[in-house]
Amino acid sequence: MQIEKGLEVVRDFEFAADANLERIIFHIVGPDFVSPKILLEVEDPGSFSDFFIARLKETLKGTAYHFNADAWVKQQVIQALTSEHAFVDVSERLAIKFQELYASDKRLAPGVLMLLKVKSGSDVYGAIIKYDDMSVVSYKTEEMSGGKAKPILSQFLNNFVQDKKAVQKSVLINTIDSEFSKVICIDRSGAHGDLTDKFKDYLEVHRSFSTEMLTERLVEALIEVGKAHAGIIPAEIRKKLTASVNQAVKDVVDFDPENPEKLLAAAFGEAHANTELQKAFEGALKKKKISNEKFLISVESLKIAKSKVKQTFEGIRVVYNKKHEDENFISFSTEGGRKVIKIITDDYVVDDDE
Repeated sequence: MQIEKGLEVVRDFEFAADANLERIIFHIVGPDFVSPKILLEVEDPGSFSDFFIARLKETLKGTAYHFNADAWVKQQVIQALTSEHAFVDVSERLAIKFQELYASDKRLAPGVLMLLKVKSGSDVYGAIIKYDDMSVVSYKTEEMSGGKAKPILSQFLNNFVQDKKAVQKSVLINTIDSEFSKVICIDRSGAHGDLTDKFKDYLEVHRSFSTEMLTERLVEALIEVGKAHAGIIPAEIRKKLTASVNQAVKDVVDFDPENPEKLLAAAFGEAHANTELQKAFEGALKKKKISNEKFLISVESLKIAKSKVKQTFEGIRVVYNKKHEDENFISFSTEGGRKVIKIITDDYVVDDDE
């Protein structure tokens, strides 16, 4: 089993081609209710499998979280997925607890809270979805005399639409993780990949990766891509790749893997438009397990260089720091169009063959 910085790394969540919705039940929640309106389980979930699997595939692009050790929701979902008879009771308890959020969070829209069970190959997934009510207008036509057709409009409020914005909150749990600890979450009321505080408290979860770790991995990914594509990166950036990447990451403030153009342009200049470089960056993010992570940049985690490096065209490499410059042990100038490096020292501590 692979262990990474104290976190167990389970294989990526994914749905096989034969993924099927085995069970689904939902209850109506909203600010006008004291308690949720409890409904019966859907009798024929397979008929709607494609629709809900498509919604859950959007959740796969969400943020990685881990349940806290004694999380109540975690224990409930374990019961629902491991006991056939507990599924309905668990759904009701989850809805009752969610309904309590309306008392303190006025941003919550009315809708339904769903509990789903999905079979994908040998894996079993549990999912919790908060679906917001969205008003839609449908139409049908009525044939009239003379070959003309009359439109008839109808407005519906209680519906499930394909618009991903209607899936306000979504949580996906994979039972391949024996501890049921890792979850993928989306909360459209949150920012930078974070859940709202109320929903995070409801689930009792924490992000799998800190912003410091995410920032470090992003910098590592950019430097790896820059070195691998040095031939197409402008010379001025290539000469100071690490410094350029650190500054680019600092300047973007936050990162969204679905919109990396601004960061790539800041880090690599005109080379950011290169298709191969873009693909390499996507691959580097995936390798570092952050391909779906939105986050605020942690400026504090950006490494402050202890030393600087200059290497001449002839291959002479000089490593120095700010103190060396401030105390005039090393200086740089240009004479006759050529670069001049001047070093002053009391003695050589190494003067040997290499």
